[in-house]
Amino acid sequence: MPATEYSFQMAGGVPVVTAPAEIDTATAGQLRAILVEWHSRGHTTVIVDLTGTQFCDSAGLRELVVAHKRAVAGGGGLRLVIPAGGVFLRIFTVTGLDGIIPHFATLGQALAGVPAASRRLRRGPAHTQEHSGLVAESRSCEQCGAVFVPQREHARFCSGECRAAWNREHLGDPAVEASALAWSIAAMSEATGRLPAVNVWDQEQAFAVIGEAVWWITMVDATLVRHHSSVYDAAMAAYSPAQRQRIEQTLAGLRFVRNWISREGELAEIIATGRGGRRITHWTWKPIARPALAWLQPRAQAWELVRYRAYRARLAGRTIGKTFGQAATFLTLTGADAASITDTSQPAPRNPATPEPEPGT
Repeated sequence: MPATEYSFQMAGGVPVVTAPAEIDTATAGQLRAILVEWHSRGHTTVIVDLTGTQFCDSAGLRELVVAHKRAVAGGGGLRLVIPAGGVFLRIFTVTGLDGIIPHFATLGQALAGVPAASRRLRRGPAHTQEHSGLVAESRSCEQCGAVFVPQREHARFCSGECRAAWNREHLGDPAVEASALAWSIAAMSEATGRLPAVNVWDQEQAFAVIGEAVWWITMVDATLVRHHSSVYDAAMAAYSPAQRQRIEQTLAGLRFVRNWISREGELAEIIATGRGGRRITHWTWKPIARPALAWLQPRAQAWELVRYRAYRARLAGRTIGKTFGQAATFLTLTGADAASITDTSQPAPRNPATPEPEPGT
């Protein structure tokens, strides 16, 4: 096992990794190494104890998601210990990761539900994709427990009433939630803002920065849809139908790119780098062929096909700079609206200050 800042122990046959106070770019690679090591040793279920963690940047969050998806593919999953009321739990919730990675308030709770069969890696293909970023046929409402068929990718509740009830019980101080959302949007802005400064000849770094921007844009979009859907819908309604379609297709296309990366696809396969001089923002998305989706459940296939068609319609042939600019602008403005709402009243539709530019290359 490589030397890292992450201590570990075995508890009931399950590896328990204890994370440090801060997980950032400097230590995210160590987190990846130790989780890959446990996976390679046949442990499909691993627990990461974040009890003492006060800060985790996007690099650390992404490693947790990648490790969880890798574990799910083997028949298990990552489990996180996140104490109630802590700073990390607020960030974890507002970024939407609470709907992807199982988390528990104590180590005992995390250990309690681990099936014996998942303590060792199973080699067959995984058929359950509910935690993989792709949508299952049906799911249980997180408030009342009723089984429902989601009509929206990030839907967690069977009705608006259940969503409002859950928010009242779990989101706590609106000012705190607004601050956490602002933090996520700032991270998105920082990631997209780095793009023009990356040299085209350093493709490894360029693809890493592009992946980071995709990650944060889709995470902020999911957070707004799941926790601030009324604000999100009002912001969309303020645009013309044509503008609204462009925004929706751009965001859906970026979700396709996110899933492409999550399935360990290479960005070089979908980005054309042969143009743009010294700016990677002038690189373009390739018009790739339809991916194989037979391994997904029927409804998940349908949603991924929608994302693929959106990619072909709104991203393919256009520059990454234009794509990220349109998406980040909409999400930043909508996030500002959401952060300003401190009660449950419906926000008034906002008229965009400036018309959205036409997509170009």
